[in-house]
Amino acid sequence: MAVLDRRRLPCGVMALVSSDLEADGYLVAFTERSGGSSSAPYASLNLSLRVGDHGAAVVRNRRRICSAFGLPAFACAEQVHGAGLSWIGPDHADAGFLDPGAAVPGVDALFTGAPEIALAILTADCVPVALIDRRAGRLGVVHAGWRGVAGGIMAAAVGAFDDPGDVHAVLGPAICIDHYEVGEDVARAVERGAAGAVPSKREDGRLFIDVAGAVAAALRAAGVRDVSFANECTACEPSRFFSYRRDGITGRQALIAVRR
Repeated sequence: MAVLDRRRLPCGVMALVSSDLEADGYLVAFTERSGGSSSAPYASLNLSLRVGDHGAAVVRNRRRICSAFGLPAFACAEQVHGAGLSWIGPDHADAGFLDPGAAVPGVDALFTGAPEIALAILTADCVPVALIDRRAGRLGVVHAGWRGVAGGIMAAAVGAFDDPGDVHAVLGPAICIDHYEVGEDVARAVERGAAGAVPSKREDGRLFIDVAGAVAAALRAAGVRDVSFANECTACEPSRFFSYRRDGITGRQALIAVRR
């Protein structure tokens, strides 16, 4: 079970960091929104080059967080709300870091078996998922919204590892059930994709689902037994996290993972 420590980094920004994975040589960190260079509505540590923010500010933010973690750069996925994944080696260790057009195309999950290659996923309500196989020295990062879960991204991601029983999953800050209203068709699609029961509730004729709970159900259905949650809601904490459902035009926080 991962313990996430909330830390103020040397550059002044805040992040949730897995202390037990860190002890095993892995950085798994979920950034918060404060301490960056971007102006409203992206204030202030927006890490996405695709949401309309000034590119120079975003690059400063990215370099600031990399400096805090002792990283030269990180690789980014295009993030198309699908189920595609890609393995990253040294030649693509900075894919999309400075140029969004150079991000790994068509995928929502990145994996590596090499040390010192940092991978990043950007979110603003969807579930950021880190997958770590300590025995094999492999790690992955996954962007999991309802479309990805419905499309089977979690089963595909777990399938990238030899033994699901060796995989430890950490789910970062994401929108909670109280703020995630969906239609009946979406709920059914998510339940099929999760291959298990998805937490849901009804209020005044409206249907809400727990997208992080859906991700956890999909992970367990795929054979992952060790699943940890940040238990932080992006929509409930406007001072700490970007939230697309809450704000519409907004920035993105990041999950960053690397094996040292």
